[in-house]
Amino acid sequence: MTKKLWGGRFTGKTDPLMEQFNASIVFDKQMWRVDLSGSQAYARALERAGLLTAAEAEQIVDGLEQVAGEWARG
Repeated sequence: MTKKLWGGRFTGKTDPLMEQFNASIVFDKQMWRVDLSGSQAYARALERAGLLTAAEAEQIVDGLEQVAGEWARG
C-alpha cells in the first residue's frame, strides 16, 4: 500500500469511491498534454464568447502553460 499525501491529516479510512477517483492519475499521466491543450482552447472559446476578458483568458492559458511545464519535468 502506498502512503497517501493526506495520511497525516486524516485518520479514518478512505472511501472506496474516492480511491477509485484518485486511481485516474495513471490515465492523467498519459493524457496531460491533450487535457491541458483542450483547457486552453476552452479558455480562448470563453473569451471569444465574451465570458472572459482577454486578460482573464491569457492568465488561464499562461497558468496552464506553467502546469504543462511541471508535468513535462515530471
